[in-house]
Amino acid sequence: MPTTFKKPTTKEQTTAKQSVTALREITSATKQGPTMMIRVEGKSLSVPTKAVKLLEKVLDQMALGNSVQVTSIETELTTQQAADLLNVSRPHLVKLLDTGKIPFRKVGSHRKVSLKDLQKYEADLKEIRRKGLDFLVKEAQEMGLGY
Repeated sequence: MPTTFKKPTTKEQTTAKQSVTALREITSATKQGPTMMIRVEGKSLSVPTKAVKLLEKVLDQMALGNSVQVTSIETELTTQQAADLLNVSRPHLVKLLDTGKIPFRKVGSHRKVSLKDLQKYEADLKEIRRKGLDFLVKEAQEMGLGY
């Protein structure tokens, strides 16, 4: 379930800007292991380094005045979750599944899509697009169109 933080106030933006600057100084000066020790008001806790990096990104966006949404991603997704990740409509995703372009499995009447398969489809699609653009650039250069 996504957690959305609305557009930050001016005071929150200022605080976030100061916090992200301080956090970057700390993380750049600290040896990066799997966890980091954080001390707040006399209490220490061990936090995964990846969580600290995520906090840095959240603070960075808040400093810019942007709303932030944090969502967890399971290894197996519903068709709506998969469509949201690909930024396509659910009916379009279902067509991709039904034509075999993305593998899936059925759980009762529901389709489940593996995150790994979804990422592979997206990477393959990007590679096809890159090759197409490379071809167009080559053609344009051969025709002397100034690209």
